[in-house]
Amino acid sequence: MEAAVEFAASRGARIVEAYPVDVEDGRIDAGSAFTGIAATFAQAGFSEVAGRSPRRPIMRRVIE
Repeated sequence: MEAAVEFAASRGARIVEAYPVDVEDGRIDAGSAFTGIAATFAQAGFSEVAGRSPRRPIMRRVIE
């Protein structure tokens, strides 16, 4: 994730968005996790900015 954020910043991006899955009970099938896990994005400095569905938050990291 850090490499993706650094790449985006090097191209002038000011924000990076992600559309991960939120694991409610600690389990998820591999086919549903291809966009990433919300908790991992949170640990990397992303914040939830919208929740279009209960398990698919929109997360954003502002590049400083």
